[in-house]
Amino acid sequence: VTIERDEGEGKYVQIRGTEPRLSNTMIDGVTVPSPETGVRQIKLDTIASDLVDSVEINKTLQANIDADGIGGSVNLVTKTAGEVPTATLYGVGGYTPIIGGRTVDQMGGTVGKRFGESKKIGLLVGGTYDYNGRGINDIEPDPQPNPDGSTKPYYDTMDIRDYVYYRTRWGATASADYKLGEGSNISIRGLFSTFRNWGNKWTYTLQDGTTPKYSQDWRRPNMAVGSLALQGKHVFNSSTINWSVSAGRSRSLSGSGSAKYKWASDKANYSCNNVPGVSVNRPGWTSSCYTPGADDSENPNNYKLSSFAPPTFGQSAQLNLQASASYNRMYHIGTRYGSFEFGGKIRNAHKFDDTYEETFTPNGTTLVSAHPEWDSTFTDPDYYDKSYHVGPVTDYSKVESYVNSNAGLFTPSGGPGLNTTNYDYIERIPAGYVMNTIELASRFRLVTGLRIEATHLSTLSYYDRLNPDGSTTPTVPITAGGDYIDVLPSASLRFAVDKDSDLRVVYGRGLARPDPQDVTAAYGQVDTTNTPIVVSAGNPNLKAEYANNYDILYERSFRNAGLLQAGYFYKEISSPIVSTRFPMTTGPYAGLGYLEVQPSNAGSAHIQGVEFAYQQRMTYLPGALRGAGLSANYSYTTSQIKGLLDRTDTPAMLRQAPNSWNISPTYDTKHFSMRVGMTFDDAMIYQYTGNVGADPAGPIGDNYLYAHYQFDTQASYKLPWGFQVYGYGLNLNNEVFGFYNGSPQYVVQREYYHPTYAGGIRWTSHRE
Repeated sequence: VTIERDEGEGKYVQIRGTEPRLSNTMIDGVTVPSPETGVRQIKLDTIASDLVDSVEINKTLQANIDADGIGGSVNLVTKTAGEVPTATLYGVGGYTPIIGGRTVDQMGGTVGKRFGESKKIGLLVGGTYDYNGRGINDIEPDPQPNPDGSTKPYYDTMDIRDYVYYRTRWGATASADYKLGEGSNISIRGLFSTFRNWGNKWTYTLQDGTTPKYSQDWRRPNMAVGSLALQGKHVFNSSTINWSVSAGRSRSLSGSGSAKYKWASDKANYSCNNVPGVSVNRPGWTSSCYTPGADDSENPNNYKLSSFAPPTFGQSAQLNLQASASYNRMYHIGTRYGSFEFGGKIRNAHKFDDTYEETFTPNGTTLVSAHPEWDSTFTDPDYYDKSYHVGPVTDYSKVESYVNSNAGLFTPSGGPGLNTTNYDYIERIPAGYVMNTIELASRFRLVTGLRIEATHLSTLSYYDRLNPDGSTTPTVPITAGGDYIDVLPSASLRFAVDKDSDLRVVYGRGLARPDPQDVTAAYGQVDTTNTPIVVSAGNPNLKAEYANNYDILYERSFRNAGLLQAGYFYKEISSPIVSTRFPMTTGPYAGLGYLEVQPSNAGSAHIQGVEFAYQQRMTYLPGALRGAGLSANYSYTTSQIKGLLDRTDTPAMLRQAPNSWNISPTYDTKHFSMRVGMTFDDAMIYQYTGNVGADPAGPIGDNYLYAHYQFDTQASYKLPWGFQVYGYGLNLNNEVFGFYNGSPQYVVQREYYHPTYAGGIRWTSHRE
């Protein structure tokens, strides 16, 4: 189990080398929708981590688990009141040495208690707030075949990007439960968390042999997720009834605005060229790109405002309503005991996107040099270890004030109304299952089950139709959808090798339904920031993909809290959903040199791997060594996909890392505790290019995520009267994040965040 990171924080869960889309994330058993516009997987950085008590991982499927977990399922369990009253308060402060220094702040608390003589009633409430002042130094080159015919990296453009983020998260959780009797209870749990991923981005774009560009983004996305679950468990002799009624909602407000600038004058003799850099990872550019003077790429006199756009209006939101019930009966046949369980569940998901954009284009030439009031005081003299530098930048809010005060000098476009990014999506899934568990012999346990899921899908989206006379009919509606039923068997056999170890063999069939964005919009958003321009297109005919999952797992427990696991897994996948990029030859953008990104079903695929895990506390060692411990795991996976559009080869599956490992030495005494975290994910394919006959290791080969190794640590010390001091260091090795095409030398993106150091104090009313 690994975390896919982006912008310096954990974003998605990946299980067993499968892409995040193939795993299901829940909160207290409630399938929570993603706050992002078009995907299913939930952004973990949206959820304030202190609201979560524990994380449950299921890597295999059985009949009483939702089938949409080919990779696995993740359940975030919120806090509930324990037998001992608790009150906890904490505060943290930290620092990141980037862009002149960025700060981190966090505070929160939890209060919980059980009431009554028998402590039947439990109440708990908690809240948290954190601020993450993140900075990012980022370069984004565009590798192309070298004009001299060699394999030396050559770039026709490169973005020099500097980000300043003001990320804030706050959230609250609450629970109440009532014990009806031994093993029986009713509870209600709720969680709400919001994430404002606000920030600024400044970009200078150098172009080989031609004039540069400059732009600024004003990022104001506001995301939130919430869940509410009413659950009950009732035990009657040998029978158990479980039921749940729940809701999960997410939403994303606003988005990004921009101010874009073009070269203001005709300079046919402008000289700026790509040359070899100080290293293969840092492309070089001739000194003329930066030489102060009339042709300086960072001289404000050389730029004019070409367009201004406020942040996106409207919202994207999804509501999941869910209800489930199950009945379990214990039985015995002779001396063999077992249980029989059946149940049902229905989930209705409704997602929509009603966002729209506005753009204001100057009617005449609006020179930056004519508006010194737009200047920003921001500087970053140490950008990218001074390998590159960021010149003078503008202040978005000041440009916005000018545009609003001089509306007559601009021509607006866009605005309220339907557009090709809007859609309405309804997915209804009723399901039922039966499952039986039986002790076959003294050492064998067999679990068999059958789950049936019916899917109803209905979508409404829009596209711009190109008419025979060359005109365009905007926002033509298109509907899609359908119904299908899936029969999903599962079986698990456990053999107790001895009293401390067992062997399990598991089979389960699962599925992965397409993302909402993949089945909506005939022609979606046009990204003009890429060269060539990229058009994202949906595929209303996209089908779900299926997997037969086979697992073998050996597990042995040791004394002193020790555990060894070793396993092998194989996933046989049909109709895998993939995204490819290829030149557009049909539709309204044919012949313009645009690239289309579209999801499709490939022929088949498989992924297999071995995994090992080891945990041990060394309490048997003498003296101070008794506090040592180790937690480590490793997996090796390999995969292959067949039937890709415009491809005759069989590459690995998307986002499948061959080698992944986590190593965490620990040390614990009565007062002191320390953890060291070392994590590694191998390079993996992020997107197929779809280039026919392209050199797979060349500059237009498949797009890869770089391998990622990160070193973190944390420590705490208990003080009298319930106080505890603690500190942590994250990304202490300043690991790079980025992408490349074909081979690591063909850089597409490399960004750095620098380490983060923080410390704080916690107070709790009782000893944990």
